[in-house]
Amino acid sequence: MTQRVAPITRYTRRIASALERAANSDQSHMTLSHLVEILGPRAHRLLLLVVSLFNMIPGPPGYGGTIAWTTCAIAVGMLTGRPIRLPGIIGKRELPLDLMVKASAQVVKVAGVLARFSRPRLRWITGAQANLPYAILVICVSVVMALPIPFINAIPNVGLCIIAFSMLNRDGAGVIVGLIATAIGLAVALAIFVGAFHLGLAALDSMT
Repeated sequence: MTQRVAPITRYTRRIASALERAANSDQSHMTLSHLVEILGPRAHRLLLLVVSLFNMIPGPPGYGGTIAWTTCAIAVGMLTGRPIRLPGIIGKRELPLDLMVKASAQVVKVAGVLARFSRPRLRWITGAQANLPYAILVICVSVVMALPIPFINAIPNVGLCIIAFSMLNRDGAGVIVGLIATAIGLAVALAIFVGAFHLGLAALDSMT
């Protein structure tokens, strides 16, 4: 009897295959707009997983903000039901293909392991009717992650990654776990923001 392949395994293999094909065409970098093009302008959920994973990769200054605004743009496309169109300033941003290919290979391995524990359940949470609240959540969280404050996007992004993974794997229980992680991340981000604000006030007071 043939073992059924989990949805998330199929999706992550699709990501890896697309990036490998691009790398084999002698490209060294890929723009975010090209990434959207090869994975599909209407593949909102798949691209939300991809960018949340890319946000875990260390990058140059401004990288985290670029990924956060990309995440927001994808969620806006989901919210409006339209194909994804990235603003030029974001879409023209290039990412190194070799790093993306290596990361995607690791994602396939991790997805294979997680698929043993994640399975389709509570599917009403992951159906098409969830697109509206899902998109609104992602837009709100990505705006917070775009703030130029160090480490503010780490934990919320983990939550978004869990949600994206679970949405694709039709695992409503995983979505709930991701929502909890996102809420914790936003609470930590708020604490960091308040701490940075008070430090700024203290610095101003010391100069007066």
